Amino acid sequence: MKKVLAGLLVCGACVLAHAEGSNWRFFAAAGMSNGGDTIASGTITTVGSGSVVPFEIKPGTGTQFRVGADYRLSEGLTLQGSIGRAVSDPMGMNGSMEFTTTPVEFLGFVNLTEAFRLGGGLRKTYARMTASGISAGWSGVGDYSSTLGTVLEAQYLFSASEGKSSTAKPQLGLSVRWVNESFSHDGANFSGRHYEVGVAFYY
Repeated sequence: MKKVLAGLLVCGACVLAHAEGSNWRFFAAAGMSNGGDTIASGTITTVGSGSVVPFEIKPGTGTQFRVGADYRLSEGLTLQGSIGRAVSDPMGMNGSMEFTTTPVEFLGFVNLTEAFRLGGGLRKTYARMTASGISAGWSGVGDYSSTLGTVLEAQYLFSASEGKSSTAKPQLGLSVRWVNESFSHDGANFSGRHYEVGVAFYY
């Protein structure tokens, strides 16, 4: 029942976002990031080949995904909210580990031109480490608390459209981001500072 209600809410939001005269639009983004302190490292024996390879888990390194919505306050100012996901999961023959981060962001963007804009805002990340096999008893398993982070982002949008978001065509953009945050678990602190290069699709 909860999933049905959530689906109805999403569908309703989509209708409102694309209604005539609306300043809302949705987006999806993905990028490759690098940075952060090492939370766990070692070697794993891969399934199938039996090769021994090194691994390293950092809170700011990997593939990042986000979905969210824009609200245009004016021709030069836009607010944006999103929720993201990133997973680092080395898996071996004797066990596996999975570090998952789920960031929630609220940003504001200033449109310097029709195609180029700069933004910044706040970010709160929920993180958790799980493990199985020989890693299951490791002390690093569990929830990781995070500080309130900051985000700086520059975007270049192709095929800049005219008018309000309600008449705008889908846009593809390139983005460069800098995130400053940190994590802690059982008294140990880890920097999550990282940069990201990615793409964003607005519709």
